[in-house]
Amino acid sequence: MRLILLIFITANLLGCASWQNPNKEKSLLYLQLGISQIDGEDYPNALKSLFEAEKLDTENPVIQNNLGLTYFLRERYDLAEKHLTRAVNLDPKYSDARNNLARVLIEQTKYVAAEKELKIVLNDLTYSGFAKAYINYGLMMFNQKRFGVALNYFDKAIELERDSCLAHNLYGRSLFEIKDYEKAAAALDRGISFCQKQLYDEPHYYSALAYYRLKQKEKSVARFQEILKIYPTGKYRDKARSMLDLIRKENP
Repeated sequence: MRLILLIFITANLLGCASWQNPNKEKSLLYLQLGISQIDGEDYPNALKSLFEAEKLDTENPVIQNNLGLTYFLRERYDLAEKHLTRAVNLDPKYSDARNNLARVLIEQTKYVAAEKELKIVLNDLTYSGFAKAYINYGLMMFNQKRFGVALNYFDKAIELERDSCLAHNLYGRSLFEIKDYEKAAAALDRGISFCQKQLYDEPHYYSALAYYRLKQKEKSVARFQEILKIYPTGKYRDKARSMLDLIRKENP
């Protein structure tokens, strides 16, 4: 999940920069270096670069957003919240940073605060990232087991971004949780087509489980075997093996 979240949480990283003095020009170079290191998943060095950028330009909300992002990816949610809050305080119209802040608050189960931030984001009619905000809203509802409400938000996200791996996956996961396995399998299969490119194995696993619950063992086995073939070091590798062993025991 950590890797896939990077896809929708890193939008608009560069922002605008001032070239009025050498310090800000140098700060921008450190910022760009930090962004490239985030993209390369070199988070320790990304932090070092962003700290240098921050020293040279303490009032740049884009630097604060990227510091928050990096701490999020290192699972230091307290520090991520601090820097993302700083970003939106510096620029209250910085909806990407506010959306990122909501995501960090969701991770900490601070749902009331997260919903407050997301409502502000969705009231910004100039914001081009509504799909991201809908995914965050849906995730917040999913985590609270409000799956019917979550489905509505994931559906809105899919309307805006038809190829969103995360939206399709979470839409299917929500259907799975309410035991609508037939629709879940179809939704998760759609998610597979987008998520496989990003080496994200979750929709594969839950698609296999949905077929298993539907007693379509051949399709279920095929999906579990695909996990072992396509994602040999993936998160769901061991679970897929266990399910294949279970199915073999049920059908000796």
